[in-house]
Amino acid sequence: MATPATASPIRRGLPLFKIAGIQIRLDFSWFIIFTLVGVSLSAGYFPQQFPDQHPLNYWFAGLIATLLFFSSILVHELAHSLMAMRAGIHIPEITLFIFGGVSRLSEEASDAKTEFKIAIVGPFTSFALALVFWGIQSVLQSGQPSLTVAVLKYLVWINVAVGIFNLIPGFPLDGGRVLRAILWHRSGSLTQATRTSADIGKGFAVVLMVFGGLQIFAGSLIGGLWFIFIGMFLRGMAEGGYQEVVIRQSLSGVSVQEIMIDDVVSVPPDLSLEQLVHDYFLRYGYHGFPVVQDGKVLGLISIMHMRGIADDQRQSMTVKDAMMPLEERMIITPKSPLTDALKHMAQEEFNQLLVMQDNTLQGIVTKAGVLRFLEIKRILADERRRG
Repeated sequence: MATPATASPIRRGLPLFKIAGIQIRLDFSWFIIFTLVGVSLSAGYFPQQFPDQHPLNYWFAGLIATLLFFSSILVHELAHSLMAMRAGIHIPEITLFIFGGVSRLSEEASDAKTEFKIAIVGPFTSFALALVFWGIQSVLQSGQPSLTVAVLKYLVWINVAVGIFNLIPGFPLDGGRVLRAILWHRSGSLTQATRTSADIGKGFAVVLMVFGGLQIFAGSLIGGLWFIFIGMFLRGMAEGGYQEVVIRQSLSGVSVQEIMIDDVVSVPPDLSLEQLVHDYFLRYGYHGFPVVQDGKVLGLISIMHMRGIADDQRQSMTVKDAMMPLEERMIITPKSPLTDALKHMAQEEFNQLLVMQDNTLQGIVTKAGVLRFLEIKRILADERRRG
């Protein structure tokens, strides 16, 4: 599942390693599903498929199958990400979590053809993995049946299931993104295409929740709750994906200088952190301030940089000790599109950017400021509709 950065709820987790510059993370909820899958395979599936084995053999097979299953999910997400990177879209991270995996895109695809390619490659990759495991299984199955063959059969089945499930034409599933690409190509409207595919996705989510409720009444509590949780998650993601597109459309044509704070409050580098808290954070209510000395911008200090600093240390430490030194990734120009600023803040996980021109500070743009701008536009649009 590929999802834009600002719409994705999966942002934190345990960092593992990088592949092609993409940070691979494990959300802490992943350990829950890993345990559930491993136990169900070791205590249920494999003993039924291949009885009369030592229990340790089942647990070992369950561990290997679970690891290969989630490796398959990772490969599925990598396929989305690598295709997006070929189109020039930055992918900060892939996160494995309780409902599978998600690739965090820094922006939407620029056209319907690119969207189609990014979406369709995921299910195709799952089917290709199923074919690979089936080929290995066919070679090994010529001898005596074994737990290895049972593991491969499971991996064939589960990758086919993942591929088919993701082809369901409801956003944000891959099939929903494929449908959105087709509708986008036909209508020329990304917003309209997203609304239609998101509505279908929300409808599918409701079906899953109803099915889960029926399962609970039939006596399958765990299975029923699982379908309800998946349905709730997909419904939230569908609505979030549509709102993401609406936001981007609302910001279209707006430049950074139109909403930036130009009367910037800056702080000196030799100010104590204790003074910073009382004289700036609490007084002005801003989350961050540029650090300036003799007209030169040295960096940025935000409330996040105060984390982990004990109260008794704030008297002796200065802003210079805790600030983030000035870097190119903290800067945006006044005439840049506001959508670029939003994308940049999402990509770098910043709450504000310094607006500079010719090494001179012109202002500051914040996520809170963008949200206020969007809220005002929404209120004005509602008033126009009522009028």
